[in-house]
Amino acid sequence: MRGFTLLVGVLLTVGSVHATNFQSEQQTKHISNFIKQQTKANISISRSISTILSRYPEKVDVVIPAALELYPDAYEQIIKGAIHAESALACDVVVAAINTNIINSSEIVRIAIEADPAYATEIVNSAGHADKAALQNIVRVAVRTSEIDNNKLINETMTSFPQQLVDVLSGAISALPEQVVDIVNSALSLFPGEAESVVQTAVSESPAINNRAIVDAAVKRGMKESNAIEAALAGGAAPEQLANNDL
Repeated sequence: MRGFTLLVGVLLTVGSVHATNFQSEQQTKHISNFIKQQTKANISISRSISTILSRYPEKVDVVIPAALELYPDAYEQIIKGAIHAESALACDVVVAAINTNIINSSEIVRIAIEADPAYATEIVNSAGHADKAALQNIVRVAVRTSEIDNNKLINETMTSFPQQLVDVLSGAISALPEQVVDIVNSALSLFPGEAESVVQTAVSESPAINNRAIVDAAVKRGMKESNAIEAALAGGAAPEQLANNDL
């Protein structure tokens, strides 16, 4: 064990004094060689990554790319091993993995949330900023994967990405179509000035049976019924689906 610790220490402290590109490349090379040695010794890649990062968590941005470059098919074991080393690393692991462009961002999010559901909201936030183009899928997968508090996850993500409200709504509603009215209420509470976009998106992303309920929810939040109906029609609702049965 002492030899193991010294070896890892040598590998991970290379470049700490001379922060140059050459030293960085050497560091990556040493880490890659060490991971390969561990694998040859029949030590699982998950355990190897977990062991390294439990000792040197600050090296996550070097260890994750090196491991994924070596064993891209073992990405799930690598990500989970890294997060199991220290839960607080979850967001850094996610960003490091996304930046390799080896794995789909939403898949990385799924694995990370499964590894530590308590960090679901933070994981989505980090992943969304690392790959804004994939935010809709990131939210969809996160909501389907998380079992803790989807309301918190959805609301905080909407707040973190106000310019991508439609993406967040689309992802959340496609994952939880049966909760579309609750999601609409939350969105309108946070962004009352985006009522038209909220209604249109909700209608386009959920079953037609929800269309009238979406309009009613918007009206209760202060939107004029005529405007709510217009937005619903723009989202793909048929006029007969919006008839007010109370009249």
